[in-house]
Amino acid sequence: MPKISLYIPSFNVENYIARCIEGILNQTYPVDEILVIDDGSQDGTVEIAEQYPVRIIKHEVNKGLSAARNTGFRNASNEWVASLDADCVADSHWLEKLVASLEEDEKIAVAGGRLVEAIQESWADRWRKVHMTQDWGDNRLYNPPFMYGNNSLVRKSVVEEVGWFNEKLRTNGEDVDMSKRIYEKGYHAVYEPGAIVNHLRHDSIPSILDTYWRYLRFSYPTYKDITFKWFLHNAYFVHLKGVLISLLYRDLKQNKNYHFIWLDLLVPWYLTYRNFKLLLETKNKGRETMEG
Repeated sequence: MPKISLYIPSFNVENYIARCIEGILNQTYPVDEILVIDDGSQDGTVEIAEQYPVRIIKHEVNKGLSAARNTGFRNASNEWVASLDADCVADSHWLEKLVASLEEDEKIAVAGGRLVEAIQESWADRWRKVHMTQDWGDNRLYNPPFMYGNNSLVRKSVVEEVGWFNEKLRTNGEDVDMSKRIYEKGYHAVYEPGAIVNHLRHDSIPSILDTYWRYLRFSYPTYKDITFKWFLHNAYFVHLKGVLISLLYRDLKQNKNYHFIWLDLLVPWYLTYRNFKLLLETKNKGRETMEG
């Protein structure tokens, strides 16, 4: 019966951390240690977490999700390391099902479960459920395109072998990058939809637009390659011909979600606005470098 270390990357999550920890303590498969990785929180996250049987490891400043994941793995006492985002509550059989998947084959390096959007109070929450899903659906999959980072069970030695999480990615894309490197080393992954976690996140229109942009941001080129030509190419080919067409197709043809059209139309304009701000920041950085 493998011992499990579990870490929770945490940044200003005082509204969620108690329910997250209580869900872990209620697992049918026991957790050997719970690590709360506090990534420079400025709210009551730490004070609430201290009321539970957990070990708290603090970053003095916010370093980003990738750094928090690396801290979790490096401080885990066991080879099998589970992770759960702080705004998620795991079903009581969640870990039991992931353990069973990882035990199937030594070449399976990671097992992940299904994230259910439990909060559907706002337009943004409902839109997120349709357009920003963080699982692979109803069927069990072997080697999906990548494993989402919100809930997983991973072999620590494999993460060490492939080179830890890329901390330059900070808050988005670290799971895609890690999955790619795990596959390249010849390891496998299993998506187990029966291992369920409930997502407690609540979004507003501004927050969901910001998150959507950040999802795209991790794939952008380096600062020196962010040019006006790149900006125009992205605005037309990515935002209008790519993102907008995809959103409208899903809402008009596939799901008949006509009430989402106004938000679909807002997305490419917001993405273009954020990219323009990024372009200006790049120009300013270049100017400061020359002057320096």
